Amino acid sequence: MFLFWYLRRISRTAHDVPWVHLAIGLVGNLAFVVGSLFFLSPALTRAGTWLFVVASWGLLIGVLGEILVRYETRRRAAAATPPGSSPAAVDG
Repeated sequence: MFLFWYLRRISRTAHDVPWVHLAIGLVGNLAFVVGSLFFLSPALTRAGTWLFVVASWGLLIGVLGEILVRYETRRRAAAATPPGSSPAAVDG
């Protein structure tokens, strides 16, 4: 449910704040690294598992946001392109 709300909501503002998704992806990657280290200690295995779960969601949200940023960039470029010219020159 949250994911669908997020996708609908972020599609309007993703172009304006692309760094947010990069930061979420970075936090997800860091959580994977820390979670991996936690698996080296039996006492921290449960915490490592939860870090993996959080990291997976963080990476999913980061990637979906990045996809929406690129989509919105191309959509806005196509809307701003005068008729008869090619929007393919816009790199997203």
